[in-house]
Amino acid sequence: MDAILELTVRCIGYVLLDVVFGTLLYWLGWPVVKLISLGRYPRQPSNQESREAVYVSCVGLAIGLL
Repeated sequence: MDAILELTVRCIGYVLLDVVFGTLLYWLGWPVVKLISLGRYPRQPSNQESREAVYVSCVGLAIGLL
C-alpha cells in the first residue's frame, strides 16, 4: 500500500513540476529571451523538450526569483 501511495505522489509531483517548469516558467522567460536576443530566440514556442526551451524556462525561473 505504501508503494502505491508513493508512486501516486511521485507522479503528481512530476506532473506539477512539468506544468510549472515547462509552461509557466517558459512563458515568463519567453519575452525576456526574445528581448535580449533581439527576436532571434526562441525559434519555436512549442517544443518543451528541446534544450532551447529548458534555457528559456531557466530564464523564467531567474526572473520569477527576482
